[in-house]
Amino acid sequence: CKDEIEKLSVLASKWNFQNKAYLLQAEEQFSSMNFDLAERLYDNAISSSKTHKFVNEEALANELAGHFYLETGRRNKSVHYFSRAVDKYNEWGAIAKASSLTECLDESER
Repeated sequence: CKDEIEKLSVLASKWNFQNKAYLLQAEEQFSSMNFDLAERLYDNAISSSKTHKFVNEEALANELAGHFYLETGRRNKSVHYFSRAVDKYNEWGAIAKASSLTECLDESER
């Protein structure tokens, strides 16, 4: 997987691919339990998505970061990222996805 990511990052447009590469790397580091690096990479993915105006990918990066923080025992931080994901999904027009994520958040607070 890592080799494929590196190939794509060389062949693809940096502007178009940078946020995706960061997100894939964040997920890889999360699964390898390199949590400090994963945290930075999620934030890089979110920032790159925002800079390049990929609202849908900014929403996804925030959602995955929310799952990361929830799984690593940082619920308060996860809520922040999930909330931003909901806002971005709504901005993008994915109202059903935003509603579904909101319902999951509400259920987890009970």
